[in-house]
Amino acid sequence: MCNKASRDRRLLVANDMPPLFRTQPGKKYSYDDDDVLKWIAARPGLLGFVFDKLRDCGYISYDPDTGKWQGADYEP
Repeated sequence: MCNKASRDRRLLVANDMPPLFRTQPGKKYSYDDDDVLKWIAARPGLLGFVFDKLRDCGYISYDPDTGKWQGADYEP
C-alpha cells in the first residue's frame, strides 16, 4: 500500500490550489515563508492524509498506555 501512487480523495483539494510561492522573490528558501506549505497546513484533509500514511507505513505508532504517538526510531 505504501509503495503505490495514492489516489486518496483527500488529495483532490490540491486541484484547487491557487498560484503560490515556495521561495519568496529575492529571498533564500525558508519553510516559514513557504506559501505552498502554509496552504497545505490549512487543509485538515491533506494533513490527515499525511498522518494516515505515516501511521499505515509504520513510521509513527500509538502507545495506548501513554496515549502518545511517536516515531518508530525515537530514542529518548
